[in-house]
Amino acid sequence: MKNKVLIFPSGAENALEINEAIKHSVHVEVIPGSGRNDYSELIYENKVRQLPFLNDEDFIPELNELIRKEEIKLIFPTDDTAALELTKHRGNINAQIISADYSTNEICRFKSKTYELFKEDSFCPKVFLTVLDDNEYPIFSKPDVGQGAQGVKIVKCREEHRTLKKDRDTLFVEYLPGKEYTIDCFTDRKGKLLFTGARERAEVKMGISFKSYEFPMTDEIRKIAEKINEKLKFRGLWFFQLKEDTEGRLKLLEVSTRTAGTMGYFRHKGVNLPLFSVFDALGMDVTIQKQDFDVTLFRTTVNKYKYGFTYSHVYLDYDDTVIVNGKVNRDVISFIYQCKNNGVKIHLISKHGHHIHQDLRTFCIDPALFDQIICMALEEKKSDYIIEPDSIFIDNWYRERKEVSEKHGIPCFDVDIVKSLIAN
Repeated sequence: MKNKVLIFPSGAENALEINEAIKHSVHVEVIPGSGRNDYSELIYENKVRQLPFLNDEDFIPELNELIRKEEIKLIFPTDDTAALELTKHRGNINAQIISADYSTNEICRFKSKTYELFKEDSFCPKVFLTVLDDNEYPIFSKPDVGQGAQGVKIVKCREEHRTLKKDRDTLFVEYLPGKEYTIDCFTDRKGKLLFTGARERAEVKMGISFKSYEFPMTDEIRKIAEKINEKLKFRGLWFFQLKEDTEGRLKLLEVSTRTAGTMGYFRHKGVNLPLFSVFDALGMDVTIQKQDFDVTLFRTTVNKYKYGFTYSHVYLDYDDTVIVNGKVNRDVISFIYQCKNNGVKIHLISKHGHHIHQDLRTFCIDPALFDQIICMALEEKKSDYIIEPDSIFIDNWYRERKEVSEKHGIPCFDVDIVKSLIAN
């Protein structure tokens, strides 16, 4: 029997990485949960379960009802606030939380508490409590509660510092102009630090690393990781970020118990930190062995589309649709298998000729993949073969799409749209 893992909130950016990391495991079934109606309903195999917001008085009762109903064993919080609130109420929640203890989550959530804990360590940045002399600028200002580079500003003078200081939730620290690194870590249930892997955040936008590659582990970074692990009580994955000061020394930006959005980097080198965290929560010992090859991670924003119609039948062209430029269209094949998994009938409709079965086999496509193969004469109209009203039509030729649309009024798509029909 698989262990059901609730990913909450399922619409968070890093929730997608957790899902990718654990969904194929024979030990796991992913249950997504969210307080919002968002794009996550297009991502997960299982339906997104709706829950109240974390600060709602009904949140824990409804969460426990979901746990009972779905037989959920583990909860994987995806953001810092969720980790903090779930571990705060851990004793009242009828499932195990995959995270550090509440005290550790609280210290990590507030940078003021983080810097206070490590103030005697050389890697802790200087924190300024008063307005400085003119020659001591620039410095950084950052929100006490935040993540990545969100809300960070360069303060260049006393007047600006004095104005920003009116916000009591703002911290002021030394200026760190150098390179920035993220160190992904894993600590098992016995408190042993089993993995540290450094990534250089080579291209950062909106606080998100859009290009990342491995940075060689140094004694300095390893000792910082060991010191952080010694002072806090982690369990499972966690990470911290460092930035070089004006002299190239590494200083601490933040520590977090959540999954980093780019933590998938090391997953592609054999280190699946979210899945290892699940295994550790289940009381299983893990062995971590990073593979020795180069990887560069490039991150992009990807659009997802939710269409306002349903369909039970797909009528699909062959030439320049299933086969394009003498090659199999991978998007179309993926879409076909999604339809097969969901019970949607696939009708291959083509004027290719009666040798289409042999040509399909030439491309290693079994004709049995299609529920029906319709071979037409050149003078015939495809619209005459479409029967079911809950159908969609996919064809690269505009004239065919126009004729089908005018006769049946069903959704008609060119080949470029197929990828948007693939749900996850």
